[in-house]
Amino acid sequence: MDISEIRSKLITWLEKFNILEYLNKKVKDLSKGNRQKIQFIVSNLHNPEFLILDEPFSGLDPISVEELKKCILELKKEGKTIIFSSHRMDHVEELCDDIIVLDHGETVLEGNLKAIKRGYEINGRINNNLNDIFIDAVGNQEVKED
Repeated sequence: MDISEIRSKLITWLEKFNILEYLNKKVKDLSKGNRQKIQFIVSNLHNPEFLILDEPFSGLDPISVEELKKCILELKKEGKTIIFSSHRMDHVEELCDDIIVLDHGETVLEGNLKAIKRGYEINGRINNNLNDIFIDAVGNQEVKED
């Protein structure tokens, strides 16, 4: 990418997050949440087909969370492949098509989110609440020693 293309895309992304005033600021001078936004922007400047987002909402206020979710959904709509890790099941439900639930590095649940929610039984009843499914899948086990 040439410098003019980088600058143009950077301005577009900064506008999406309502932080255009940070264009000439040093990252070290920004808050944790704004550094998080800048990291996301930098990761997307070259328009990658594949993204890995590890707890992307950490340190963000509710408005910034919504802005970032909107951007993630736009990237998903464009056909980008996104691996997203989170402890927030509401975010998983909003953003993911397929999931893998890990407990101490072991897969305890995987597959299409809608199919899992349609067919997961807890105490003999179908349960489509992902938070309850997560707790059932990992929370009812004895704590493992590492």
